[in-house]
Amino acid sequence: MKIRRYIGKDTHEAMKKVRVDLGSDAIILNTRKIKQKGILNLFSKPLVEVLAAVDRVAQQEQESAVKPIYDKKPDIAIKPKIAETRAYSMQANQGQLSYVDKLESRVNHIEVLIEKIYTQMHQEKSIGLDGVESSKHLFNSENTEKISKVIKVLSNNLLHNNVEQEIVNEIVQVIKKDMQNASTVNDVAAKMYHYIATTLGDPSPIGFEGQKEDGKNQRIILFVGPTGVGKTTTLAKVAAIAAIDHHKNIGIISADTYRIAAVEQLKTYAGIIGAPVKVIYSPEEVQEAISEFSDKDLILIDTAGRSHKDEQQFGEIKNILAQVEPDEVFVLISLITDYNVCKEIIKSYDFIKDYKLIFTKMDEASVNGIILNICKMVKRKLSYITTGQSVPDDIEVINIDKIAKKLLGSMQL
Repeated sequence: MKIRRYIGKDTHEAMKKVRVDLGSDAIILNTRKIKQKGILNLFSKPLVEVLAAVDRVAQQEQESAVKPIYDKKPDIAIKPKIAETRAYSMQANQGQLSYVDKLESRVNHIEVLIEKIYTQMHQEKSIGLDGVESSKHLFNSENTEKISKVIKVLSNNLLHNNVEQEIVNEIVQVIKKDMQNASTVNDVAAKMYHYIATTLGDPSPIGFEGQKEDGKNQRIILFVGPTGVGKTTTLAKVAAIAAIDHHKNIGIISADTYRIAAVEQLKTYAGIIGAPVKVIYSPEEVQEAISEFSDKDLILIDTAGRSHKDEQQFGEIKNILAQVEPDEVFVLISLITDYNVCKEIIKSYDFIKDYKLIFTKMDEASVNGIILNICKMVKRKLSYITTGQSVPDDIEVINIDKIAKKLLGSMQL
Protein backbone atom coordinates (compact mmCIF):
# COMPACT_ATOMS: atom_id res chain seq x y z
CA MET A 1 0.00 0.00 0.00
CA LYS A 2 1.23 3.46 -0.85
CA ILE A 3 -0.15 6.70 0.65
CA ARG A 4 0.86 10.11 -0.67
CA ARG A 5 -0.15 13.76 -0.38
CA TYR A 6 -0.60 15.97 -3.41
CA ILE A 7 -0.98 19.76 -3.41
CA GLY A 8 -2.37 21.91 -6.19
CA LYS A 9 -3.69 25.42 -6.65
CA ASP A 10 -7.14 23.82 -7.12
CA THR A 11 -8.80 20.39 -6.97
CA HIS A 12 -8.32 19.75 -10.68
CA GLU A 13 -4.56 20.27 -10.50
CA ALA A 14 -4.18 18.11 -7.37
CA MET A 15 -6.23 15.24 -8.89
CA LYS A 16 -4.18 15.41 -12.07
CA LYS A 17 -1.04 14.84 -9.99
CA VAL A 18 -2.71 11.86 -8.29
CA ARG A 19 -3.62 10.22 -11.62
CA VAL A 20 -0.16 10.77 -13.09
CA ASP A 21 1.63 9.32 -10.06
CA LEU A 22 -0.70 6.59 -8.76
CA GLY A 23 -2.84 5.84 -11.78
CA SER A 24 -6.58 5.40 -12.13
CA ASP A 25 -6.73 2.87 -9.25
CA ALA A 26 -5.82 5.53 -6.67
CA ILE A 27 -8.24 5.99 -3.79
CA ILE A 28 -8.93 9.52 -2.50
CA LEU A 29 -8.81 9.37 1.31
CA ASN A 30 -9.19 13.04 2.14
CA THR A 31 -9.36 16.47 0.51
CA ARG A 32 -8.86 19.77 2.32
CA LYS A 33 -7.80 23.39 1.78
CA ILE A 34 -4.54 24.57 3.31
CA LYS A 35 -2.96 28.00 3.70
CA GLN A 36 0.20 28.80 1.79
CA LYS A 37 3.38 29.06 3.84
CA GLY A 38 5.16 32.35 4.47
CA ILE A 39 4.15 35.71 5.91
CA LEU A 40 3.65 37.18 2.45
CA ASN A 41 1.03 34.48 1.70
CA LEU A 42 -1.20 35.16 4.71
CA PHE A 43 -3.93 36.57 2.48
CA SER A 44 -3.28 34.38 -0.59
CA LYS A 45 -5.81 31.90 -1.96
CA PRO A 46 -5.57 28.56 -0.10
CA LEU A 47 -4.17 25.48 -1.84
CA VAL A 48 -5.90 22.11 -2.16
CA GLU A 49 -4.32 19.07 -0.49
CA VAL A 50 -5.40 15.56 -1.55
CA LEU A 51 -4.50 12.43 0.43
CA ALA A 52 -4.51 9.45 -1.95
CA ALA A 53 -3.51 5.79 -1.73
CA VAL A 54 -3.02 2.77 -3.97
CA ASP A 55 -2.48 -0.90 -3.17
CA ARG A 56 0.48 -1.90 -5.31
CA VAL A 57 0.04 -5.62 -4.52
CA ALA A 58 -3.61 -5.59 -5.48
CA GLN A 59 -2.76 -3.57 -8.55
CA GLN A 60 -0.18 -6.14 -9.60
CA GLU A 61 -2.65 -8.97 -8.94
CA GLN A 62 -5.24 -7.23 -11.06
CA GLU A 63 -2.75 -6.73 -13.85
CA SER A 64 -1.83 -10.41 -13.66
CA ALA A 65 -5.49 -11.45 -13.70
CA VAL A 66 -6.20 -9.72 -16.96
CA LYS A 67 -3.11 -11.07 -18.73
CA PRO A 68 -4.08 -13.29 -21.65
CA ILE A 69 -3.59 -16.90 -20.71
CA TYR A 70 -1.69 -17.61 -23.86
CA ASP A 71 1.18 -15.53 -22.48
CA LYS A 72 1.85 -18.38 -20.06
CA LYS A 73 3.77 -21.43 -21.13
CA PRO A 74 1.36 -24.34 -21.69
CA ASP A 75 1.79 -27.54 -19.74
CA ILE A 76 3.70 -30.03 -21.81
CA ALA A 77 1.06 -32.63 -21.03
CA ILE A 78 -1.60 -30.56 -22.74
CA LYS A 79 -1.93 -30.87 -26.39
CA PRO A 80 -1.13 -27.67 -28.32
CA LYS A 81 -4.59 -27.65 -29.88
CA ILE A 82 -6.37 -27.86 -26.53
CA ALA A 83 -4.14 -25.10 -25.05
CA GLU A 84 -4.83 -22.93 -28.05
CA THR A 85 -8.57 -23.53 -27.72
CA ARG A 86 -8.55 -22.61 -24.03
CA ALA A 87 -6.50 -19.47 -24.68
CA TYR A 88 -8.94 -18.43 -27.36
CA SER A 89 -11.89 -19.10 -25.04
CA MET A 90 -10.41 -17.07 -22.14
CA GLN A 91 -9.53 -14.20 -24.44
CA ALA A 92 -13.07 -14.18 -25.80
CA ASN A 93 -14.58 -14.22 -22.32
CA GLN A 94 -12.28 -11.44 -21.16
CA GLY A 95 -13.32 -9.32 -24.06
CA GLN A 96 -16.97 -9.91 -23.34
CA LEU A 97 -16.87 -8.65 -19.73
CA SER A 98 -19.60 -6.07 -19.40
CA TYR A 99 -19.11 -2.60 -17.91
CA VAL A 100 -21.07 -3.67 -14.84
CA ASP A 101 -18.75 -6.61 -14.23
CA LYS A 102 -15.71 -4.35 -14.44
CA LEU A 103 -17.30 -1.85 -12.04
CA GLU A 104 -18.14 -4.60 -9.56
CA SER A 105 -14.58 -5.86 -9.71
CA ARG A 106 -13.22 -2.39 -9.00
CA VAL A 107 -15.60 -1.88 -6.04
CA ASN A 108 -14.42 -5.16 -4.54
CA HIS A 109 -10.84 -4.02 -5.02
CA ILE A 110 -11.60 -0.70 -3.28
CA GLU A 111 -13.16 -2.49 -0.30
CA VAL A 112 -10.05 -4.60 0.15
CA LEU A 113 -7.80 -1.57 -0.15
CA ILE A 114 -9.78 0.50 2.40
CA GLU A 115 -9.71 -2.38 4.86
CA LYS A 116 -5.93 -2.63 4.56
CA ILE A 117 -5.51 1.13 5.01
CA TYR A 118 -7.80 1.13 8.06
CA THR A 119 -5.83 -1.73 9.62
CA GLN A 120 -2.48 -0.02 8.96
CA MET A 121 -3.60 3.31 10.41
CA HIS A 122 -4.76 1.64 13.62
CA GLN A 123 -1.50 -0.25 13.89
CA GLU A 124 0.47 2.98 13.47
CA LYS A 125 -1.67 4.72 16.07
CA SER A 126 -0.95 1.99 18.59
CA ILE A 127 2.77 2.83 18.38
CA GLY A 128 2.23 6.61 18.29
CA LEU A 129 2.54 7.04 14.53
CA ASP A 130 -1.04 7.87 13.64
CA GLY A 131 -1.16 9.72 10.35
CA VAL A 132 -3.41 12.50 11.61
CA GLU A 133 -1.44 12.97 14.80
CA SER A 134 1.82 13.00 12.87
CA SER A 135 0.44 15.68 10.57
CA LYS A 136 -0.65 17.73 13.56
CA HIS A 137 2.76 17.37 15.14
CA LEU A 138 4.40 18.44 11.88
CA PHE A 139 2.05 21.41 11.62
CA ASN A 140 2.79 22.48 15.18
CA SER A 141 6.51 22.15 14.57
CA GLU A 142 6.34 24.28 11.42
CA ASN A 143 4.03 26.76 13.12
CA THR A 144 6.36 27.13 16.10
CA GLU A 145 9.30 27.77 13.78
CA LYS A 146 7.28 30.34 11.83
CA ILE A 147 6.22 32.10 15.04
CA SER A 148 9.82 32.24 16.23
CA LYS A 149 10.83 33.90 12.97
CA VAL A 150 8.05 36.46 13.27
CA ILE A 151 9.04 37.30 16.84
CA LYS A 152 12.62 37.79 15.67
CA VAL A 153 11.58 40.00 12.73
CA LEU A 154 9.31 42.21 14.84
CA SER A 155 11.92 42.42 17.59
CA ASN A 156 14.50 43.62 15.07
CA ASN A 157 12.00 46.19 13.81
CA LEU A 158 11.64 47.53 17.36
CA LEU A 159 15.41 47.72 17.77
CA HIS A 160 15.76 49.53 14.44
CA ASN A 161 13.25 52.05 15.76
CA ASN A 162 15.60 52.64 18.72
CA VAL A 163 13.43 50.84 21.25
CA GLU A 164 15.69 49.89 24.17
CA GLN A 165 17.04 46.32 24.12
CA GLU A 166 15.76 45.75 27.65
CA ILE A 167 12.22 46.65 26.62
CA VAL A 168 12.41 44.44 23.52
CA ASN A 169 13.62 41.52 25.65
CA GLU A 170 10.74 42.04 28.06
CA ILE A 171 8.22 42.08 25.22
CA VAL A 172 9.65 38.86 23.76
CA GLN A 173 9.57 37.10 27.14
CA VAL A 174 5.96 38.11 27.72
CA ILE A 175 4.95 36.95 24.24
CA LYS A 176 6.77 33.60 24.46
CA LYS A 177 5.27 32.92 27.87
CA ASP A 178 1.79 33.63 26.56
CA MET A 179 2.04 31.79 23.25
CA GLN A 180 0.83 28.26 22.55
CA ASN A 181 1.73 25.92 19.72
CA ALA A 182 -1.64 26.55 18.09
CA SER A 183 -1.10 30.30 17.93
CA THR A 184 -0.82 31.94 14.53
CA VAL A 185 1.52 34.56 13.17
CA ASN A 186 -1.23 37.13 13.43
CA ASP A 187 -1.68 36.23 17.11
CA VAL A 188 1.99 37.06 17.74
CA ALA A 189 1.75 40.43 15.99
CA ALA A 190 -1.50 41.21 17.81
CA LYS A 191 -0.04 40.39 21.22
CA MET A 192 3.06 42.49 20.59
CA TYR A 193 0.87 45.33 19.36
CA HIS A 194 -1.29 45.04 22.49
CA TYR A 195 1.76 45.15 24.76
CA ILE A 196 3.08 48.32 23.10
CA ALA A 197 -0.32 50.02 22.96
CA THR A 198 -0.94 49.22 26.63
CA THR A 199 2.46 50.63 27.59
CA LEU A 200 1.79 53.82 25.64
CA GLY A 201 -1.66 54.11 27.22
CA ASP A 202 -4.64 56.13 26.12
CA PRO A 203 -3.83 59.72 25.06
CA SER A 204 -4.84 62.51 27.44
CA PRO A 205 -5.28 65.86 25.64
CA ILE A 206 -6.39 69.11 27.27
CA GLY A 207 -9.95 68.95 28.54
CA PHE A 208 -11.32 72.13 27.01
CA GLU A 209 -14.91 71.41 27.98
CA GLY A 210 -16.57 70.99 31.38
CA GLN A 211 -16.06 72.46 34.82
CA LYS A 212 -13.19 71.71 37.15
CA GLU A 213 -13.69 70.09 40.53
CA ASP A 214 -13.76 73.48 42.24
CA GLY A 215 -16.64 74.56 40.01
CA LYS A 216 -14.57 77.10 38.10
CA ASN A 217 -14.18 77.04 34.35
CA GLN A 218 -10.78 78.70 34.09
CA ARG A 219 -7.84 76.40 33.42
CA ILE A 220 -4.15 77.24 33.80
CA ILE A 221 -1.67 75.23 31.76
CA LEU A 222 2.11 75.35 32.04
CA PHE A 223 4.57 74.35 29.29
CA VAL A 224 8.12 73.34 30.25
CA GLY A 225 11.04 71.70 28.49
CA PRO A 226 14.64 72.12 27.36
CA THR A 227 15.85 74.88 25.03
CA GLY A 228 14.94 74.43 21.37
CA VAL A 229 12.27 71.79 21.92
CA GLY A 230 9.52 74.00 20.47
CA LYS A 231 7.56 75.15 23.54
CA THR A 232 6.54 78.55 22.18
CA THR A 233 5.33 77.19 18.84
CA THR A 234 3.49 74.33 20.53
CA LEU A 235 1.80 76.74 22.94
CA ALA A 236 0.68 78.86 19.98
CA LYS A 237 -0.81 75.78 18.29
CA VAL A 238 -2.74 74.82 21.42
CA ALA A 239 -3.95 78.41 21.82
CA ALA A 240 -5.18 78.51 18.23
CA ILE A 241 -7.05 75.20 18.61
CA ALA A 242 -8.65 76.36 21.87
CA ALA A 243 -9.75 79.67 20.36
CA ILE A 244 -10.84 78.51 16.90
CA ASP A 245 -12.18 75.00 17.50
CA HIS A 246 -13.44 75.34 21.08
CA HIS A 247 -14.26 79.08 21.13
CA LYS A 248 -12.29 79.69 24.30
CA ASN A 249 -11.20 83.09 25.57
CA ILE A 250 -7.40 82.80 25.82
CA GLY A 251 -4.78 84.62 27.88
CA ILE A 252 -1.06 83.98 27.38
CA ILE A 253 1.73 84.58 29.90
CA SER A 254 5.37 84.48 28.76
CA ALA A 255 8.13 83.89 31.27
CA ASP A 256 10.68 83.31 28.51
CA THR A 257 12.52 86.62 28.59
CA TYR A 258 15.87 85.00 27.85
CA ARG A 259 15.10 84.82 24.15
CA ILE A 260 14.04 88.16 22.69
CA ALA A 261 12.57 86.50 19.63
CA ALA A 262 10.40 84.23 21.75
CA VAL A 263 8.21 87.03 23.08
CA GLU A 264 7.83 88.63 19.66
CA GLN A 265 7.00 85.28 18.10
CA LEU A 266 4.36 84.63 20.73
CA LYS A 267 2.82 88.07 20.30
CA THR A 268 2.57 87.51 16.56
CA TYR A 269 0.71 84.24 17.00
CA ALA A 270 -1.49 85.68 19.78
CA GLY A 271 -2.41 88.66 17.64
CA ILE A 272 -3.79 86.38 14.94
CA ILE A 273 -6.26 84.74 17.32
CA GLY A 274 -6.91 87.91 19.30
CA ALA A 275 -5.34 86.71 22.56
CA PRO A 276 -3.52 89.13 24.91
CA VAL A 277 0.06 88.37 26.00
CA LYS A 278 1.51 89.30 29.40
CA VAL A 279 5.29 89.17 29.83
CA ILE A 280 6.67 88.51 33.34
CA TYR A 281 10.30 88.87 34.43
CA SER A 282 10.15 87.00 37.73
CA PRO A 283 8.03 84.18 39.20
CA GLU A 284 6.50 86.62 41.68
CA GLU A 285 4.77 88.48 38.83
CA VAL A 286 2.81 85.46 37.67
CA GLN A 287 0.01 85.86 40.20
CA GLU A 288 -0.59 89.44 39.11
CA ALA A 289 -0.73 88.34 35.47
CA ILE A 290 -3.23 85.62 36.29
CA SER A 291 -5.39 88.17 38.10
CA GLU A 292 -5.42 90.33 34.97
CA PHE A 293 -6.73 87.32 33.04
CA SER A 294 -9.48 86.48 35.52
CA ASP A 295 -12.05 86.68 32.73
CA LYS A 296 -10.25 84.17 30.52
CA ASP A 297 -11.31 80.54 30.04
CA LEU A 298 -7.78 79.34 29.46
CA ILE A 299 -4.41 80.71 30.56
CA LEU A 300 -1.31 79.30 28.85
CA ILE A 301 2.09 79.94 30.44
CA ASP A 302 5.28 79.71 28.39
CA THR A 303 8.55 79.15 30.29
CA ALA A 304 12.17 79.57 29.29
CA GLY A 305 14.13 76.55 28.17
CA ARG A 306 16.39 75.14 30.84
CA SER A 307 19.45 72.92 30.58
CA HIS A 308 18.86 69.61 32.32
CA LYS A 309 22.43 69.81 33.65
CA ASP A 310 21.90 73.12 35.49
CA GLU A 311 19.81 72.46 38.60
CA GLN A 312 19.95 76.10 39.66
CA GLN A 313 18.04 77.21 36.56
CA PHE A 314 15.13 74.99 37.54
CA GLY A 315 14.54 77.17 40.61
CA GLU A 316 12.50 79.60 38.49
CA ILE A 317 10.16 76.87 37.25
CA LYS A 318 9.77 75.55 40.79
CA ASN A 319 8.83 79.04 41.98
CA ILE A 320 6.26 79.43 39.20
CA LEU A 321 4.73 76.07 40.13
CA ALA A 322 4.52 77.15 43.76
CA GLN A 323 2.83 80.44 42.80
CA VAL A 324 0.41 79.08 40.22
CA GLU A 325 -0.52 75.47 40.98
CA PRO A 326 -1.51 74.88 37.34
CA ASP A 327 -4.25 72.47 36.35
CA GLU A 328 -1.99 70.76 33.87
CA VAL A 329 1.75 70.73 33.17
CA PHE A 330 3.17 69.59 29.85
CA VAL A 331 6.79 68.48 29.51
CA LEU A 332 7.97 68.71 25.91
CA ILE A 333 10.52 66.26 24.48
CA SER A 334 12.00 66.42 20.99
CA LEU A 335 12.03 63.14 19.06
CA ILE A 336 15.40 64.00 17.55
CA THR A 337 17.08 64.07 20.98
CA ASP A 338 19.36 61.20 21.96
CA TYR A 339 17.62 58.83 24.37
CA ASN A 340 20.35 59.05 26.99
CA VAL A 341 19.92 62.82 27.00
CA CYS A 342 16.14 62.38 27.19
CA LYS A 343 16.53 60.24 30.29
CA GLU A 344 18.49 63.00 31.96
CA ILE A 345 15.91 65.60 30.90
CA ILE A 346 13.05 63.55 32.30
CA LYS A 347 14.86 62.97 35.58
CA SER A 348 15.44 66.71 35.94
CA TYR A 349 11.64 67.21 36.05
CA ASP A 350 11.06 64.74 38.86
CA PHE A 351 10.06 67.62 41.13
CA ILE A 352 6.80 67.98 39.17
CA LYS A 353 4.19 65.79 40.84
CA ASP A 354 2.16 65.14 37.72
CA TYR A 355 2.64 66.06 34.10
CA LYS A 356 1.78 64.95 30.59
CA LEU A 357 4.13 64.41 27.68
CA ILE A 358 4.22 66.20 24.34
CA PHE A 359 6.65 64.90 21.72
CA THR A 360 7.80 67.42 19.14
CA LYS A 361 9.53 67.37 15.74
CA MET A 362 8.15 64.06 14.58
CA ASP A 363 8.64 65.29 11.02
CA GLU A 364 12.39 65.47 11.62
CA ALA A 365 12.73 62.08 13.35
CA SER A 366 13.49 58.92 11.40
CA VAL A 367 12.52 56.60 14.28
CA ASN A 368 10.07 56.89 17.17
CA GLY A 369 11.27 54.32 19.70
CA ILE A 370 11.99 57.09 22.19
CA ILE A 371 8.22 57.44 22.77
CA LEU A 372 7.92 53.88 24.04
CA ASN A 373 11.17 54.17 26.00
CA ILE A 374 10.05 57.29 27.85
CA CYS A 375 6.56 55.91 28.56
CA LYS A 376 8.08 52.74 29.97
CA MET A 377 10.47 54.81 32.06
CA VAL A 378 8.13 57.38 33.64
CA LYS A 379 4.63 55.98 33.07
CA ARG A 380 3.17 59.40 32.26
CA LYS A 381 0.23 60.16 30.02
CA LEU A 382 0.87 60.97 26.38
CA SER A 383 -0.95 63.98 25.01
CA TYR A 384 0.10 65.60 21.74
CA ILE A 385 2.65 65.18 19.00
CA THR A 386 3.85 67.92 16.66
CA THR A 387 4.75 67.34 13.02
CA GLY A 388 6.04 70.70 11.79
CA GLN A 389 6.10 74.48 12.27
CA SER A 390 2.70 75.33 10.81
CA VAL A 391 0.30 76.87 13.35
CA PRO A 392 -2.12 75.38 14.23
CA ASP A 393 -2.11 72.51 11.72
CA ASP A 394 1.03 70.64 12.73
CA ILE A 395 -0.16 69.31 16.08
CA GLU A 396 -2.44 66.39 16.85
CA VAL A 397 -3.52 64.18 19.70
CA ILE A 398 -1.05 61.32 19.62
CA ASN A 399 -2.37 58.29 17.73
CA ILE A 400 -1.40 55.22 19.76
CA ASP A 401 -2.46 52.81 17.01
CA LYS A 402 -0.28 54.56 14.44
CA ILE A 403 2.74 54.70 16.75
CA ALA A 404 2.47 51.03 17.76
CA LYS A 405 2.18 49.86 14.14
CA LYS A 406 5.06 52.09 13.08
CA LEU A 407 7.29 50.65 15.80
CA LEU A 408 6.44 47.05 14.85
CA GLY A 409 6.97 47.75 11.15
CA SER A 410 6.62 45.10 8.45
CA MET A 411 6.41 41.33 9.02
CA GLN A 412 8.30 40.43 5.85
CA LEU A 413 10.60 37.49 6.48
